[in-house]
Amino acid sequence: MGVCAASLLLTTGCFSGSSGDKNDTKVNQQKDAGPPQSGGTLRIATPADPPSLDPLKDSSYQTQYAVGYSYSKLIDYKIGKDVPYGTDQLEGDLAEKWEMSDDGLTWTFHLRKGVKWQNVAPVNGREFTSKDVACTVAAVKERGHQKADLSAVTSVDTPDDYTVVFNLDSPYPDMAYKLAGHYLWMLPCEGTSGQFNLAEQAIGTGPFILTEWVKDKSRTYVKNPDYYVKGKPYLDGVQYINIPDTAASVAALRTGKIDVVGTVTDMDTVNAILKTNPDIYVTKETTSPALVYMNMNEEPFQNLKVRQAVSMAIDREGMMNTVRPGGKLMGPISSYIPGALDEKELKELQPYDPKKAKELLAEAGYPDGFETTMMTTTGYGEVVVNEAQWVQEDLAKIGIKANIDVQDYATYFTKSWAGKNYKMGYGLQTPWLTADDFLVAMYYSKGTRNWYNINDPKLDTMIMDQRKIMDPDKRIAELKDIQKYIMKNIMNPVMLYNYNALVLYGGYIHDIHPQPEYGYRHVMDMWMDESSPTRQGK
Repeated sequence: MGVCAASLLLTTGCFSGSSGDKNDTKVNQQKDAGPPQSGGTLRIATPADPPSLDPLKDSSYQTQYAVGYSYSKLIDYKIGKDVPYGTDQLEGDLAEKWEMSDDGLTWTFHLRKGVKWQNVAPVNGREFTSKDVACTVAAVKERGHQKADLSAVTSVDTPDDYTVVFNLDSPYPDMAYKLAGHYLWMLPCEGTSGQFNLAEQAIGTGPFILTEWVKDKSRTYVKNPDYYVKGKPYLDGVQYINIPDTAASVAALRTGKIDVVGTVTDMDTVNAILKTNPDIYVTKETTSPALVYMNMNEEPFQNLKVRQAVSMAIDREGMMNTVRPGGKLMGPISSYIPGALDEKELKELQPYDPKKAKELLAEAGYPDGFETTMMTTTGYGEVVVNEAQWVQEDLAKIGIKANIDVQDYATYFTKSWAGKNYKMGYGLQTPWLTADDFLVAMYYSKGTRNWYNINDPKLDTMIMDQRKIMDPDKRIAELKDIQKYIMKNIMNPVMLYNYNALVLYGGYIHDIHPQPEYGYRHVMDMWMDESSPTRQGK
């Protein structure tokens, strides 16, 4: 496509199935089970419900996961058996091909012909066209939390039903990767215009149709018989079952009542499961950022020295390798993204130094520390509360008494965090796929995830200017300078690490080849053999 050279995103091999940390061990690998078979329902345990199904309103990972079975994108990351996790290769989804003009100001997308919306009222299985792309872009720019992803787009032309042209106000080499990222699902005009409620219904062009959502209990999807990839998906359906307790999820997996569990966090538990269920398949990849964050409109977090003290008080490596099954230290952007600071630079800029942390508190006017409230949630699984408790203990050693407030996920994510109604918090952040995603969303004063009240004009200018740099080497250098500026002058949020995530699958499930972006297009390739419980009618 002629656009890869200047685009900075994760590169092949940056994610791995083995982290190399002290808790690492070899786990079961997928086996070649022969040609795919049709049938069966994939049952997945989830710790929490999405706040809504509206991909314009809610940036929550739970929302994006929920709609990712039903909606599609123009472009997506390549999937398949021979594609490494974390690839930088793109492929067409609803767009067959695309190109960028020589001056970088025009992007043209050529859509697949004959793609149908799911046969659900009021869309009723009509054809997907360029008008739907225009409707989606207009809705995103008007009210979408992801509007920054399309901020360079000044207008959209639709010369015919199968051609879309994005006109930009300045070159933006990451455009294709933005479209393949977490949030830019293509929506029908009926949805963006309010003919159905996006918060409660998802009608897309994807491989599965959402047929039922019983809040706080389950979501049910059935295969889309009109999906544009002929013969797929192989599964009859997918069902999400709310099980907040990890032990209960593991018990359900062991007894064949659940097929997938993604909330186990330690290899001891994995090895215990494998003793009784040796056929279970386990994946292990570096994933979401863990972070401590502070509301800079609240005392005492307006003071940079206090924020620096919080950072220096936390034993990142000890926490990562004790509470989690390892991972990689990170700064303002994830460690797997080009332009990220290396481990040596990170340790110099955010050292573990409780003694210095106490000195900074004294210099800030808090020689005896202070008391505050740190919110968190069980919506990411129990392990996040355990991590918050680790942070609580580390902060106590320098005189900060952080009282933990455990909130339900919907309250935490919408009213408290996004509403900036808190003093301090601990949680997880979106594992964005480009440096620009992190910088614009979290650190730009108008960023859609700047829930910390960061407002630094110099930083704003630096962030906006880096987006236009076409030379990859110059852009990486600028990205590193921006991160150093953030860590020296902002130090909020305090980014800790990208943790290793463990996902356990029933051994009868085959061809599991995900990519790290939100969405489940890869599930169209997954299948179950005859030994699966749902194919046996259990």
